[in-house]
Amino acid sequence: MVKRGEIKNISKVLDDVLSQKQFRIGIDNLKVQEAWVKTMGKNIQKYTYTVKYKKGVLFIKLKSSVLKEELTFEKRKVINLINKELGKEYVKDLVLN
Repeated sequence: MVKRGEIKNISKVLDDVLSQKQFRIGIDNLKVQEAWVKTMGKNIQKYTYTVKYKKGVLFIKLKSSVLKEELTFEKRKVINLINKELGKEYVKDLVLN
């Protein structure tokens, strides 16, 4: 335990803050959103309203029903591509609306 007035390394302080659950959830959400954009590219991004990640599920709202149908058929492939981009299995399911 750190005593009052004791100096702590800034990297240790940042690790402590970022390891807190609410920060970790927000950071994971941002990572998955960025992986969606990077993996799917700018063309698909044009047809995307929102991208949300919660508890292993990636929720995507699309402007195009045709694109939704195509992505539904390739759902497992999309999940694998996103997880590969992240280097860890974050996304377990994909919900397209």
